[in-house]
Amino acid sequence: MTIIAKIANIKSQLSPSAQKIAALILQQPTIVVSLSSLQLAQQANVGQSSIVKFTQKLGFSGFPAFKNAIKEELTRQQAIGNDPQQLQNQINASDTLVTIAQKLAHQKTDAIIETTNAIDEQNLKNIVALFINADRIQLVGFGHSAVVAKDFSAKLLTLGMMAISEQDCHSQIEIANTLGAADIQCHLCYDGNHQHALLAANNAKNKGATIIALTSAHASPLRQLAQFKLDTLAIETSSLTQSQPHNYSQASHAAQQTLTDLLFMALTQHPQHQA
Repeated sequence: MTIIAKIANIKSQLSPSAQKIAALILQQPTIVVSLSSLQLAQQANVGQSSIVKFTQKLGFSGFPAFKNAIKEELTRQQAIGNDPQQLQNQINASDTLVTIAQKLAHQKTDAIIETTNAIDEQNLKNIVALFINADRIQLVGFGHSAVVAKDFSAKLLTLGMMAISEQDCHSQIEIANTLGAADIQCHLCYDGNHQHALLAANNAKNKGATIIALTSAHASPLRQLAQFKLDTLAIETSSLTQSQPHNYSQASHAAQQTLTDLLFMALTQHPQHQA
């Protein structure tokens, strides 16, 4: 995972001071290489000790090591034609269509790369085995995630697997109540805090079903409930406008789609589904 992506994914779990630092770096990633730790602290309006603690939280010995790593990361991004300072920012009303296209391409590509790099192969194999051996597979997703869940359901049906995907929240909860020990419930939920998803997961788990979550790496109630997890890593890039109150992330959608496509390809390669 790149440093910028890691900062974005742990931001909500940080202390208030660390969140100020994270916000500044995400908005202006190039600022790190041009400032001392004291100057960065002044820019973020935090104490200098907070800078040290922030870098150590990310696994660095101190600010100099963090600064060098950021510099190398930005150099790599520039080498492939990305302007980190421009592309890390959220889409806004002043962006041209070309800039919007560049931002979307950059963030969706990053999401796919970061998500696939974070995969533990044995964990993935265990999840594939659960799908293969399940009597029924309930796919749970709300909002935009429901679209990915429905697409995944259609693909599983082509393999002769009993996949169920309903967009209505009450139907999802009712289906969860019918699951048993031979079934699995797979969630596509970026933040892991959706109340209807949690109710469905609790009901299914109480019935003995195995819970799988394709969700962000942030600590969440859904992650605690799930026995198996695949992380979706994406920096939020949606426009912060009143027309998009949920700040939907195209990047998180790309991360979810990548994981469901990967699971489908792994299932097609399984001996049970070979002609």
